Amino acid sequence: MAVTKETPLGERIVLNKISPGGIYGEVAALSDSQRAPATIFSVEESTVLFMLPEKVLNPCKNVCPWHTQLTANLVRIVADKALYLNRKIDYLAIKSMRGKLCTYLYERYEKTGGSEFTLPFNRNELADFLNVSRPSMSRELGRMRDEGILSFAGSTFHILNLSELKIYVE
Repeated sequence: MAVTKETPLGERIVLNKISPGGIYGEVAALSDSQRAPATIFSVEESTVLFMLPEKVLNPCKNVCPWHTQLTANLVRIVADKALYLNRKIDYLAIKSMRGKLCTYLYERYEKTGGSEFTLPFNRNELADFLNVSRPSMSRELGRMRDEGILSFAGSTFHILNLSELKIYVE
């Protein structure tokens, strides 16, 4: 599933991808407006569970341990989402294409703990996520490959020169 937002010009920006078991709408459900600022769509058959916020936030009479855990999980998920969105803002603030790509790839390197990893996005989704044009992004990736900084095949990347990549990390 993908969470997207459309610009007034009709361009689609991928905000996030939701894996099986993931959640969406928790922030909107807890706000006064209870209106989601984005669209979610699935390219494959999915089952969706809708939960009313008051059923989650107001514990039952028995104060069940699972209900306390559910509320704690929800608070953690909202906090994680806030951190994710702050990071997304950081990417938008990076001016150069190479800076955005190197920062994103370096963070994937740190997260996976290795110089070879597979991105959770295809190229179009990555361009949308970084808010850059796909053709320009592909040209920059090609230049970085030609300079010996990285190699790639599809969504699998291999950082060949970490110190060179780090020069552009913002």
